[in-house]
Amino acid sequence: MKKFLTVLFALFVAFQLRAQNPVQFNVTYNGFTPQAQAAFAFATHIWSQTLESTVPVKVNTYFVPLGSGGLLGITLPNGIKDFPGAPVASTWYATSLANSIAGTELNPGQFDMDLYLNSSINWYTDTTGTVPAGQYDLVSIVLHELCHGFGFVSLAKKSGTEGSFGLLQASDFAPLVTSFPWPQLDTLPGIFDHYLLNALFQPLDTFTNPSTALGTQLTNSVYFSGPSAVSANGNINPRMYAPGTFSLGSSILHLNEATYPVGNINELMTPNAAPGSANHNPGPICIGILQDIGWTINPYLGIDENNSEENNFSVYPNPATKELRVSDFKFQIERADVFDVLGKCVISQHPVSSVQHQIIIDVSKLKRGAYMVKLLGEKFSPTKRIVVE
Repeated sequence: MKKFLTVLFALFVAFQLRAQNPVQFNVTYNGFTPQAQAAFAFATHIWSQTLESTVPVKVNTYFVPLGSGGLLGITLPNGIKDFPGAPVASTWYATSLANSIAGTELNPGQFDMDLYLNSSINWYTDTTGTVPAGQYDLVSIVLHELCHGFGFVSLAKKSGTEGSFGLLQASDFAPLVTSFPWPQLDTLPGIFDHYLLNALFQPLDTFTNPSTALGTQLTNSVYFSGPSAVSANGNINPRMYAPGTFSLGSSILHLNEATYPVGNINELMTPNAAPGSANHNPGPICIGILQDIGWTINPYLGIDENNSEENNFSVYPNPATKELRVSDFKFQIERADVFDVLGKCVISQHPVSSVQHQIIIDVSKLKRGAYMVKLLGEKFSPTKRIVVE
């Protein structure tokens, strides 16, 4: 009877997985090589296993030279406020997010974002995540830029000493242009901005807007207060990137570089990418932020399972088809075991990296269904549910 119930549970999990609504992408490619387009599509597949929506995300993307300043990419999201069912009034939402919340396309005939990638960069376009020295991983950068298009973005700006929300102009990003009309932001914050706090836990959007006082806040310690992000960060407010000199396009709308450096599971949404490095995992804080601003997250990711000190690890992607990346940014990993629904260990793998904070597991030969991953380390042995498609 126990065996029958276990198998029945596996079938139920697989059925529930198929019943979800993975976000779909309608991408218009401009100037892309076949290799770059394949890398972009791979990144959209990762996000499709992370976010849920019944409305496709419409992306207009360019693979063009962006000058010699070292800019890897930039995303200009479309936006809307006060749409039917908007959770917060007088607040801007990225249209991809607003469409998801409303359950219908609110901006027919318009893209949800214009995403630019610098074709002059020495890109690594393979999808393995093993990047040669001196090259930048295109999949990682596309993941990063798409996330900004989902609403992981601030409407903060600083001119001289005056800080503001909702005074961004199209001219601020010239010569880049948008395919959609630039929204009149009306000195209003975005939903992302509603969760920003200073070191005294004062919401930044309660300061006079615009004002010098707000300008001061934008170049000091800034934190994110959304409950899902805080929970994913061990009940500590995640720190945002807010250097002493405001940098439009970098300040406030990224996680803090020094707090989440290269190799940290949350590094994807920091402002600077490192050559020879890849991260195909959005990270628990990023996923928590997206959930806080209104996205529905694939429940099989299980980010709430990461809340305890002993269970602070990530498995990604989940569901998996070819490989599964098991990461723990706090503890060293000694071994990862994968068990089927009958409790049989089907994979046992040790890390190959001397850092020992990540294991890549080949699950391509496993049958479709539910499994458990058990992580073994010096101070912990947590488990997490996964699904193989």
